[in-house]
Amino acid sequence: MKSVRRTTPYYWQGVWIDEAEAERRLATLTGSLPPAARPLDPHVVIAACGRLGARLGDASTPEYARLHGELTDPLGSALPAEDATDQLAAVAAALDTGRLSAQLDAELPDTPRTGEHHVPGAGRARERWLPVGTLVHIAPSNVAVAGFLSTVEGLLAGNTNLVKTGGADGLFTQLALSLLGDADPTGRIRERTVALRFSSRETGWLTRLCRPADAIAVWGTEEAVAGVTRHAPAGCRIIDWGPKISVAYLDRTEPPVPDLLRRLARDTLHNAQRTCTSPQILYVDTADPERVFAVADDMARALDTVAPGIAVRTPSTAEQAEITNVVTVATLEQHLDLTRVTSAPDGRWHVLADIRPAPTASPLYGTLWVKPLPRENIVSTLHPMRRYLQTVGLGCAPGAAEELADAFFRAGALRITPIGEMLNTYPGEPHDGVLALQRYSRRVSLLTAPWPTGEGEQCG
Repeated sequence: MKSVRRTTPYYWQGVWIDEAEAERRLATLTGSLPPAARPLDPHVVIAACGRLGARLGDASTPEYARLHGELTDPLGSALPAEDATDQLAAVAAALDTGRLSAQLDAELPDTPRTGEHHVPGAGRARERWLPVGTLVHIAPSNVAVAGFLSTVEGLLAGNTNLVKTGGADGLFTQLALSLLGDADPTGRIRERTVALRFSSRETGWLTRLCRPADAIAVWGTEEAVAGVTRHAPAGCRIIDWGPKISVAYLDRTEPPVPDLLRRLARDTLHNAQRTCTSPQILYVDTADPERVFAVADDMARALDTVAPGIAVRTPSTAEQAEITNVVTVATLEQHLDLTRVTSAPDGRWHVLADIRPAPTASPLYGTLWVKPLPRENIVSTLHPMRRYLQTVGLGCAPGAAEELADAFFRAGALRITPIGEMLNTYPGEPHDGVLALQRYSRRVSLLTAPWPTGEGEQCG
């Protein structure tokens, strides 16, 4: 099976094809897409997801074995076995029918399945959510399952989905979509999914893939978003899921108890900090450098305790070079009394205590900054990073949470959770401050008869 998938790494509406056939089909892509007159019932998508999710919740099934094998394949995603197991558990949970139904009800509460929505105060006007149409997904390379889950949301919103994964990526997205198509006896999911693997340097392919797009969802850096935007047709909606930074905050009302820091250590080490909700900085509610250094020592002990139970993910050569550079600079700054560095003997993790509060991105892979940030300075310090600040994990007494959350929200944060729950989500939770299904849809309105005779407001 693997040898077949490596020579035919393109999944096109239920069929595995080779490069020559993919190039031929790309030339006539628009004509091969399903007509807009054939709507996709979200119940069909939810049912198929439930079937596949149940299979992925059982490690003895062939579906589980195929996807786990793909995630761990050295020529593919090359994840450690434990990470692959965690990723599949997360996918199975995301495909749960109850979870998807709750997300649909929360984000698109008046889809065609529930009828049109009468707008309060708008008289005869009715509104509903409809698919945006043809949705292109530019999947990230750092989270193997993200492209598949983005496509599931695109299907749930009723779209036709064209997916691009990186030229050096594994085939998890293609294989998972083929299994989802197999779980749909109607065939509607198959006809609405195309997943191709090629490098963004193949600009001819990228242009042809984007040509019929009504919207393009880009997961990646600002440079990646800008690069894809150049290939978007006029009027196409660009949905950017760009880079974010998340932090933890230890308030003066909460001492750094070992259990709290161990929970933070698990959030730091899970998936090598490559999730956008992973903490990159631990801020301490103090202006005292010695307090910062003391918390950093406690954090190092917590990481040392937790690390043996969490799978190791090895950074690439370029990623390791960045880690080495950041740690080396921080080590040299110890002579200026600005920093204090503690590293695991095997380099598995690094704690970089720094008395300067300005946000500093982590090179990831278990590298955590520890910095001072008195609560009265939260907004002024973090607001310049408001476009990038995503999740804040709070360690504080219950009575302090609301006040601190308000400060972080004003600074630009999008999510507030307790420390230890930064990586958790709930059905219908906003992603980067917006609702994914709504970004993958369009809002339409209908003004019913009797039609106006010239009076009233006009569209401009």
